[in-house]
Amino acid sequence: MKHSIIVGFGLAGFHYAQQLKAHNKEFLVIDKPKNSASRNAAGICNPTVLKRYTLAWKGSEFLNYAMPNYKRFESEFETTVFHPLPIHRHFFSAGEHNSWSVASQEEGLNSFLDPIFHTKSTDGIKRNFGYGSVKNVGRLGVNRMLDTFFTALNLNQKLEESFDYTALEKHKEKIVYKGIEAKNIVFCEGFGLKNNPWFNYLPLVGSKGEYLKIKAPKLSRKQIIKGGIFISPIEHDLFWVGATFNPKDKTNAITSEGLKWIRNKLETLIDTPYEVIHHSACMRPTVTDRRPLLGKHPDYNNLYVFNGLGTRGVLMAPLLSCWLYDLIHFKKELPQAVAINRFEAYFCKPNKSYV
Repeated sequence: MKHSIIVGFGLAGFHYAQQLKAHNKEFLVIDKPKNSASRNAAGICNPTVLKRYTLAWKGSEFLNYAMPNYKRFESEFETTVFHPLPIHRHFFSAGEHNSWSVASQEEGLNSFLDPIFHTKSTDGIKRNFGYGSVKNVGRLGVNRMLDTFFTALNLNQKLEESFDYTALEKHKEKIVYKGIEAKNIVFCEGFGLKNNPWFNYLPLVGSKGEYLKIKAPKLSRKQIIKGGIFISPIEHDLFWVGATFNPKDKTNAITSEGLKWIRNKLETLIDTPYEVIHHSACMRPTVTDRRPLLGKHPDYNNLYVFNGLGTRGVLMAPLLSCWLYDLIHFKKELPQAVAINRFEAYFCKPNKSYV
C-alpha cells in the first residue's frame, strides 16, 4: 500500500512528492500534462511586495525554507534550476526615492532592499527615475525542475492520465484508485479544483494571467526588471513578460486586450527592440482571502487538499508542503491562515454532492 496518491503535478504536487521522498514514503503521482499555472509562471522567488514596499505574508520564513530546498534538489539531480538574480524595481517618480530609503531600513525588509538606490536607469530602460535593487532573490526554472523530477520517477510512482473522480473508492483506513491502494490522497490540481466533487465548495476564485515571451537581444540578462510588469530572463535572448490579472475571465484563451495591455506596459518601460515570440494565458489558483488552501476534508479523513498558491508558489510551496506533511503524518495543527476549516467554520459548508 502506498502512503499517498498525489493528483496534479505543478509546484504543489511536486513539493509534496519531495516531502514524501525525503521521508521514504511511497507515493503515486497522477497527472496529465496541461496548461497549468506552474508551467506558465515566471518562477520569480521574491518575499517582498514592491508595490507597497512591504514583506509578503511570512515572506522571510518561506524564503528561508525554500532556498535550501532548491539547493538540495540541484545537488541530488546534478542540475541547475535556481538562478540568483536581483530585481531592479524601476521608479515611476523621483518621489519614490525617499519611500525606498525608508523601507530599506525597516526590520525584515532590510534583508532584501538595498538602501543604495540608483538615480539613473540602466541601458535599455526608458524610465529615467532610477531604480532600487532587491537582493537575495532570483528565478526558478520551474519547468526544468518539474520535468527532471517526473522523468526520474519509476513506473510505479507516476500515472500519466487525467484523474477519474468516479474511480476513487473511499474506505475508513484507505482509498483505492483503479486497484491502487493508498492511505490517503492529496489533490494538488490548481484551478482544476473547481471540478473536484469533494473540494469544489472552497472559495478558489481564480485569476487569469496573460504573458509574453519576447526576444530582446540588447536587453540585459543580469537582473529581473520590475516596473508595472515583470521582465524576467529565461534563456539566450528570451524574456518572460507579464502578467495581466483578470479575476472575471475564467478561460485560458489569449486576448487582444491582454496583448495590448502588456505591450503598452512594456513599451513605456524599455527602449530596446523586441520581438513577441509567444503569447499565452492560464488560470492562477487564487483564493478570496489570498491565502493557500491546505487541509483535510471535513467528512473523509483520508482526502486532503493542497492548493491556492496564487502568484507566490515558488516561494511558499516548499514550506507549505512541510506543514501538510506534518498534518497528515503527525496530526500537527496547521496555521489557521491556510487551514481550509477557516471557511467551513464561518460561511461555507460542503454541498454533500460527492461522487
